[in-house]
Amino acid sequence: MATNVCSKSRIKYITPKEFAEQYCLSKAQTYKLLAKPIFKEAVFKPSEKLIRINQDKAYEIMQQYFNS
Repeated sequence: MATNVCSKSRIKYITPKEFAEQYCLSKAQTYKLLAKPIFKEAVFKPSEKLIRINQDKAYEIMQQYFNS
């Protein structure tokens, strides 16, 4: 059975700056948080200096991180 390509949602990647603004964090706090092993699956590094964050995964991780 074929899947409809149009029905699949695209992954929404955001920059660390957008992530910091969304959660009211400073730049230093953001990079320290993203360096933790728990965020490994949410962080995408397309190049050596560029970082993008999977918004959905990061949201799930933030809920687990701050609710425990």
